[in-house]
Formats: sequence, C-alpha cells, structure tokens
Amino acid sequence: MTRAPLLLFALLAAACTRQDLDNAGSALASAAPKLASDGIVVARIEARLVQLDADSALHVAVSSRDGVVRLSGKVRSTAIAARFVAAARAIPGVTRVDSALAAAPHMPRAEQNASDFALAVAVRASLIAQGGINAFGVRVAAHDGAVTLTGKVKSESLRQTLVDAAKHSPGVKSVVDKIEVKS
Repeated sequence: MTRAPLLLFALLAAACTRQDLDNAGSALASAAPKLASDGIVVARIEARLVQLDADSALHVAVSSRDGVVRLSGKVRSTAIAARFVAAARAIPGVTRVDSALAAAPHMPRAEQNASDFALAVAVRASLIAQGGINAFGVRVAAHDGAVTLTGKVKSESLRQTLVDAAKHSPGVKSVVDKIEVKS
C-alpha cells in the first residue's frame, strides 16, 4: 500500500523536466518575499487598529495582497472606520485600502465580551456538575447576565435540573430555556 503513493510520485516527478522543476522553484522563491511582506503589513495594521480602538479592532478582519489591503467587519462609528482606513494607508508597503467597514454603535465592548464568556463558562461548569455527561448536549450563551440554554436532553427532569442549575449560578440575572426534550 505504501508503494503506490511512492510509485505515483516517481512517475509524476519523471514526467517533469528539469526546466519545469527549476521554474516551479523560482516561482516559489519569488512569491515567498511577497507572502512575508503581506503578513508583516497585516500584523502592523492589526497592531495599529488595537491602539486606536481595541473594541472595534476585535471585530475587524484585515487582509493584504501585493500591498492592497482589505478591511472588513464592524466598528463603533464611521469616525473610527475613517481612522482605521487612514491608519492602514500609513503603513509602509500599502498601496491601496479597500474598506468594507460598517458602523455598529451598540456593539459590545471587549470587557463585556470577556464577562459574557466567563459567565457562560461558569454556567456550563454548573450544568456539568449537576447533569454530568448528559449536560454535554446543551449549549450556553450569555449576554449581560442573561443566559440562553439550547440543545436536547433525554428527560424533562434533566431539563429542569439544568435550568435550575443555570438560574442559581452566580452572575445570572435571567435564563431563557430553549432546551428540547427528546424521547
């Protein structure tokens, strides 16, 4: 079985001329600096965006190819979007910036995202402590103290146990129960 891939490789390599191999190697060698340069440009832009507005920077994707940068995602305001575009243009190696940034003034701050994540993890731990392996079919989402439980469980009593565990978890203000009981 291991001979077949080796034989296929040998046949393909034999079909390539020395010139083909040299051309492929040259193309790869010439592309490597461009790829590295694009990666450096993206890293510099991302670092600058975090300095300008860390909350918005978490929701922005940056890509670069041959000096053309694309910014996409959500930011807190059009003013921040303009600052992000200007910051990207100021990075050495950038020739053009295409922006697909949308203003979303009510997006959560980084601290809120971290707080919601921590609450969801704590509730998940409570569910597993109460329901054991049976709680693995339930997903937990949290936002500003409101917890939403979704998924499927095998019995009504297990569903109620998990909902009660979530309600009694520290930091939970309310629980939305979307757990389905499957027979």
